[in-house]
Amino acid sequence: TRRSSDLATASRVPVSSDPNELMTAKEVEELLRIDVKTVYSYVQRGLLPYVKIQSNVRFVRSEILKWMEEKQYKPGSRAPRK
Repeated sequence: TRRSSDLATASRVPVSSDPNELMTAKEVEELLRIDVKTVYSYVQRGLLPYVKIQSNVRFVRSEILKWMEEKQYKPGSRAPRK
């Protein structure tokens, strides 16, 4: 069995049942396990889906999860040629 301290460190990003939950760049950093500077770099380059609320950048949880699924490498599957 897991100790409560193990559960607390297992995931720093709260699991939400709301797919439309807005996340901060820091939360995306923890979810993707990449530096927050990389998150903002992806935003600037148009690589990561985001929502702009005045000067604030937020991320819809379901869109980030969908983006992750689209970027997942699947051995043996090939993208169609264009």
